[in-house]
Amino acid sequence: MVDLDGDIKLLRAVRWLFLRFPLLILVINGVARLQEGKTGRGVIDLVIAVLLLAIDLLLVGRAIRKKKKQLKDPDFREKQRNMSPSEQYRKTGRFTIKFGIGWIIVCLILFIVLPIVFLVDTVGDILFCVIGGLIIAAVGVLFIMLGIRDLKKAGEGDGALPSGGSHGRETLYKDFELGFEPAKEQYCRQTGKTAEELTEADEEIIWEYAYARITYLLAWIAEHDFYVPQEDDFDGLTEIIADVKARKKAPSYYIGANDGTLFEDNIKPEAIGFVKEYMNNSDYINGHEVAKPGDIIGAYYPEVEAFAKEHLHAEMFGFPFRWEDYDCFKENIDNAYAKWLADSGKITKGGVLD
Repeated sequence: MVDLDGDIKLLRAVRWLFLRFPLLILVINGVARLQEGKTGRGVIDLVIAVLLLAIDLLLVGRAIRKKKKQLKDPDFREKQRNMSPSEQYRKTGRFTIKFGIGWIIVCLILFIVLPIVFLVDTVGDILFCVIGGLIIAAVGVLFIMLGIRDLKKAGEGDGALPSGGSHGRETLYKDFELGFEPAKEQYCRQTGKTAEELTEADEEIIWEYAYARITYLLAWIAEHDFYVPQEDDFDGLTEIIADVKARKKAPSYYIGANDGTLFEDNIKPEAIGFVKEYMNNSDYINGHEVAKPGDIIGAYYPEVEAFAKEHLHAEMFGFPFRWEDYDCFKENIDNAYAKWLADSGKITKGGVLD
C-alpha cells in the first residue's frame, strides 16, 4: 500500500526547509531594507515571500491536505488494499515526477531568475544566487529520481503476483497499458480537455475507457458463476468479482486491481473453452466485418466495436462500462454461447443458459 503517512512527513520536511525558512529570511530582510530606505529591494523581497507563501499553501499544503483526507477515507483505503503493487508504484511515481519538475521550475524562477533580474548587481551575488538556487532545485531532482525508481518497480512488477503466481499462468487478456493512450485521446476529444488539464479523477475514467473492451465479457463470466479464484490471485479479487456479480462494482475495477489482466485459470473449465473460442473465432460474429488491418481477428472484440458504434455512437476505447449497456450487449454473448454448446454437443438445463 502507498505510504501516505511517509509522503506527508516528506512534504512537511520540504515545506519547512525550502519554503518557510527562506520565507522567514525574506520577510526579515524585506522589512530591514524598507527601514533602511531601500524600498525597491525591500518590496521585491516581500513579493517573493508572498509567492513562496502561495506555493506553500496552494501546492505543498494542498498536497498534504489531500493525502490526510485520503488517510481518513474508508473507500480510498479499500481501493488501496485492492490495488496491485505495480499500479501503486505507477501512480506514486507519476505524481512524484510531476511534483519534482514543478519544484525545479519554481526554484529556478524564485531563487535564480528573479533575484538576478531585480536584486543583485555584483558577480559575487550572482554566483551566490545561482549556487543557492541550484542546491534548492536539486531537491526536485531527488523527487524525479524517486519517481523514476517507482516507475521501474511498476514495470518490474507488471503481470507478477505477490506469490510469484503469474509465472506459468496463461493470460486471457492483458492490457499492457496499450489502451490508455487511445482512451485518453477519446476522452480529451469528448471533454475538450488537453492532456495537461487531466486530473486523477479524469485518469480513473480514462482507465475505464481503456478496459471497457473486456468488461462486458467479464461481467457475463461473473454473472454466470464461471469465475474461479486461484491461490496466486491478489488479495481481494474474489470479493471484487462477487461485487461485480451483485452489480456493486464495474468489471473494470477488477481488471485495474489485477494489473490489467484476466487469467485463463480464473475461468471454470466448463466455460474456458467457449471464452477462448469466442475471443478468437470469427464464426460467432453477427454479420460484422472482421478482417480490418490491425484489428484483433476474433468474434468478441469486433462485436464490441460494432456495438459501440451502432448503440453508443462511440469508438473503441471511447466509452465507459455501464450496466444498461451490458444488458443490451450480453445477448451477443448468450447467442455465441448457445451456438458453442450446440456445436460442442453440450446441453444446458432446460435448453437455456444455467
